[in-house]
Amino acid sequence: MRCFLPALLLVIVAFTQEHALAQVMRNMNYEQELQHAKSLLAGETATDISHHIHYDLKLYDRDNHQSTATYDIYRDPAMNQHVEIKAGDYALMQIANLRDKKEWLHYTGDKPLKIADFEQALDFPRAAVDRFSEETSSVQTMEPEQLQGAPLLCANDNNGTAICFHPLIRLFAYAQMFNRTIMYDEWLPIGTHTVPGSIRIYEGKKLLVEATGTVETVNKFPEHFMEMPETPSQADPTTAHKAVRYQPIDASGASYGNTEIRVSADEKGQVTKADVIDSDDKRLEGVARKFARNIVFQPQVENGQPVPFTSVIYVEYYPRSADE
Repeated sequence: MRCFLPALLLVIVAFTQEHALAQVMRNMNYEQELQHAKSLLAGETATDISHHIHYDLKLYDRDNHQSTATYDIYRDPAMNQHVEIKAGDYALMQIANLRDKKEWLHYTGDKPLKIADFEQALDFPRAAVDRFSEETSSVQTMEPEQLQGAPLLCANDNNGTAICFHPLIRLFAYAQMFNRTIMYDEWLPIGTHTVPGSIRIYEGKKLLVEATGTVETVNKFPEHFMEMPETPSQADPTTAHKAVRYQPIDASGASYGNTEIRVSADEKGQVTKADVIDSDDKRLEGVARKFARNIVFQPQVENGQPVPFTSVIYVEYYPRSADE
């Protein structure tokens, strides 16, 4: 019997793994799988331990020029979060009191488009998840699939969007939004939660963002590190100028992508100029610029008088079918 024991153990282990996979594969409910995956993410629940996540980023602009950036997240769960981003001329420090929902910001420069792309994909594919939340009746029962021989469990709306999970670890594997692909790999444990150690974002075959992460436990943050400074917070640049009127973007194409545009507006808030700073897909620049030119912002007032201003906006192009 002794000589057969290793083979017997091997058979039992293989059977156990196959049985576990079969059991997981029976869960075909997308919403249940989504909520379970999110519950495992660091920062999503109050039961986390204090931690620091660091990402080294490689960013590729519309002309495929590479730049680098760092993205750091410090969390004291259920209480505070401190974020620091450095990318060329852009630097941001954000301190948030999660309990009281207060936030302090300080930044220099304009946020690069690929940083915005990364933030949409950080931890989970927000754009795809948001799309599925709008079309719950269209999201089909999940189906087993394979990627390079690895088993996956995928939800698909048959209209360009898919989200796939690793069936054994029950975390995100990848998301597809038409020509946009987001891939998650090398999940790193922190306490009873986890963070993706690798995130890659592609537009077709072109790499846009490559993020390599590490995570560590923090026993005690430096004194005042999580405290908001007494100096006033800067306004959030994404909400500093409110759009009061715009025409819906023509979303009849078949490509997903974001475009960063610098707009100039007159005293009435009407856009007089729109210049593309960067884009994920050059084919979308024309429709994004047209959309930006038709925006009317709330006028900016200084010393009681409306004045011209410039701002940077990020236009998301996510195709929709004709009946949506």
